[in-house]
Amino acid sequence: MKKYLLSLLLYITCHFAASAQNCGDGFLGTKTLYKDNHHKNTPAPAGYRPVFIDHVGRHGARHLTKDVKTTSAYALLMQADSANALTEKGKKLKQMVIALQKVEKGSIKFISAEGRDELRGLGERMVLNYSNVFKTRTSLKVAVTKEVRTKQSADAFLKGLNSKLKDTASASFYNDDTSLRFYDLSASYKAFEDKVDEGVMMTELDKMDHREAINSAIASRFFAKSFLKKLGDGQKEKFVDDVFGFATIVYSLKAEIQQAGYQAADVDFASLFTCNELQNLGEMDSADENLKKGPGADNNGIQVRIAAPLLNDFISAADDYMKTGTYNARLRFAHAETIAPFAALLQISNADKASKAAVELNKNWQSSAVIPLSANIMWVFYKKQDTKGYLVKILLNEKEARISGLETNSYPYYKWSTLRAFYMNKLNRLHEK
Repeated sequence: MKKYLLSLLLYITCHFAASAQNCGDGFLGTKTLYKDNHHKNTPAPAGYRPVFIDHVGRHGARHLTKDVKTTSAYALLMQADSANALTEKGKKLKQMVIALQKVEKGSIKFISAEGRDELRGLGERMVLNYSNVFKTRTSLKVAVTKEVRTKQSADAFLKGLNSKLKDTASASFYNDDTSLRFYDLSASYKAFEDKVDEGVMMTELDKMDHREAINSAIASRFFAKSFLKKLGDGQKEKFVDDVFGFATIVYSLKAEIQQAGYQAADVDFASLFTCNELQNLGEMDSADENLKKGPGADNNGIQVRIAAPLLNDFISAADDYMKTGTYNARLRFAHAETIAPFAALLQISNADKASKAAVELNKNWQSSAVIPLSANIMWVFYKKQDTKGYLVKILLNEKEARISGLETNSYPYYKWSTLRAFYMNKLNRLHEK
């Protein structure tokens, strides 16, 4: 009787813990929703007012970038179902995947309603925070990439911006994959990226976070033993990656889930993991982003140097403004793979620190802080009437940034002549590599 009561108590405790699980959203990484943290701007030196903005932003919260039916998880679940090899949790997962497929139908690669809200808010705040830039006739030059979600993001941003203007801004759109999708154009970078997964740091990180054990534990939750025996380690890892991807994407799809007739619980993939699993998978995902797109093990490595075309474009846009004054702002809408290396290249202090060992990767750099959804970098130029020089303030995700290795007497404002020389010298050094 005592043994029965103990077992019952243990069951009730475990069941309550599982049903009450709240792991937060710290595992979302690059799918972290953008938050307006109401950062306070440091007043500019006396007499200086904002006159021009050089900007690049990541697209807003989005849908999946590939159809659910094309994923390894979907294929394995359907195979196991046909073989009557799904556990009860496996059947639950299958229903969630089918629900997500219906939610995502016709929206693959698009931004979501959440993403449109993020971008509208960013556009509104740009005008509210730097109203002097838009005081006269507003003319904008807007760059997007070949991906439709960047054009959708630009449109949502401009909707927010225009809502705070007296007259609608004149926007000139153009495609610029050279400056914004540079990571797709470098054969050397692609070769580097392919080597990261087999590199020393990722191997060490996998061991530290017990990746193989996590894959096996999660797969065994959904598939019968007879089916599991047929799966290799690679298949288990792809399956877990897909399901973890589903768990993170649904945070961006709240409105669409409701519109499809579902409740959040119907696609609560995170509930099928333990909090520890979510944390470990999130850490591994962020470390992977760091090594492939951020400062990684070398903040002068190819994964950072490839952003040089965008830095050239920023400098050229600023020079052009000072010569012609044609545009009030240069706006660019791109991807996480654009923002992460650019932030490291600019030596933004919380985005440029390289790691000597795997254990440092997530201490030195977090994808949720550097490249959440709608991540952005701005150079805001300030001018004082009847003076020649300009001051510049750099912001990462609307927060004033400090530039490693460059001093200023009026932080966060840097002399443009000094900042320009600093970056031109860096571009020259990188060109010599």
